[in-house]
Amino acid sequence: MTERQQANNIVTKLKKLLYNYDLTSTYITGEMALCKANMNLYKGDTKRASKKKFLENKLEYERYEIFLSEIQNAKKETLENLNLILDKYQPRYRQVFIAYFLEDKQYSEIETITHYSSDAIKLIIRRLKDDLINLYIL
Repeated sequence: MTERQQANNIVTKLKKLLYNYDLTSTYITGEMALCKANMNLYKGDTKRASKKKFLENKLEYERYEIFLSEIQNAKKETLENLNLILDKYQPRYRQVFIAYFLEDKQYSEIETITHYSSDAIKLIIRRLKDDLINLYIL
């Protein structure tokens, strides 16, 4: 696998990872809302079955809270690792990274945003790819 393929593979994995964090967080939030609604439904009911359902939903809600916290921490850590790369560069490098890697913009679109030449953009992208490879492979 060439360095370019490695860098593109890393970026694709990062994009999928960030998307999955968001997707999972949304799903967990929905499940927590469902547990909360069920808890309200069974709250105050004196029947044994209702008390059991209330407690089951309360435990499930607490499990989802823990899982959501873990997902949010993992996403935060991933973004911090990306910032380690981007902090080494000027703000326009950050713009190039976001535009090229995360938003899939073409060189011409990045030129318009940053006012860099196509050659300068290629150089920036090359440096960013090298850093991605070094950070995630080494």
